[in-house]
Amino acid sequence: MPQAPASTGPFDLITGLPVHVFITHAVVIVLPLAVLSLILVVAIPRLRAHYRYPAVGLAILGAITAIIAEQSGEALEARVGSAGQHSEWGEMLPPVAVALAVLSVIWLIVARMASSRGKVLAAVIGGVIVVAGIIAVVITVLAGHSGAEETWSERIEGTDSAVTEMDKDDEMIPVEPDGGTGESYGSDVLGLETVASNNSPASCWAIIGDNVYDLTEWIDSHPGGASRIVGLCGTDGTSQFQGQHGGSSSAEGTLERYLLGAVGDPLP
Repeated sequence: MPQAPASTGPFDLITGLPVHVFITHAVVIVLPLAVLSLILVVAIPRLRAHYRYPAVGLAILGAITAIIAEQSGEALEARVGSAGQHSEWGEMLPPVAVALAVLSVIWLIVARMASSRGKVLAAVIGGVIVVAGIIAVVITVLAGHSGAEETWSERIEGTDSAVTEMDKDDEMIPVEPDGGTGESYGSDVLGLETVASNNSPASCWAIIGDNVYDLTEWIDSHPGGASRIVGLCGTDGTSQFQGQHGGSSSAEGTLERYLLGAVGDPLP
């Protein structure tokens, strides 16, 4: 019986399973509940006496779970590779969740002030809390959805490598990703002219560093907007990528999923 892999830190594994799998469930429950509670106590004065402390406590707990989720996600990436867009949304959540928790604590203190100035200040901070809370929920939903999509979409819809056909005896026959030709771009050397000819959203190839990538499927999924990717089609986008994502393991991991081959002079 194989042994469970050794944990490399407090955010890596628990009982042999990724901490990230467990903590993400806490985030998607605690953080939206905290936001809902804060909005209610900010908007409805009669609820504050009994529920302001639990609401602020939930906000603090939500920030803690968001931080653990981000750290455990990085630990999981080190084992299985980048989760693409899910990683990018996950990195955005902790700062927003921490800001929400800090604002809620400040609001709790200011709301106890009896002066008119204190009431105005509490109202202003309360409004900021509502906005920050909505942003936190939106990012939580997007991170959760992208994570589920990354994990399950190809398994449900079927990947190219898992496509099968029925033979005459009703047996499943695997079909090669290239349609059965046996050719694969992954080991090719691709010339500059070939890359330049794939310069549209329908077929978008780009050079990053020493390699060529097919970014066609990433156009509609890019968090920064489709235009950022379309502008790279058929070109050498090394400087743009390094300027925007240089040093980001998440972005580099996402890029690797679209690798076609090395750039150079193809063999005759």
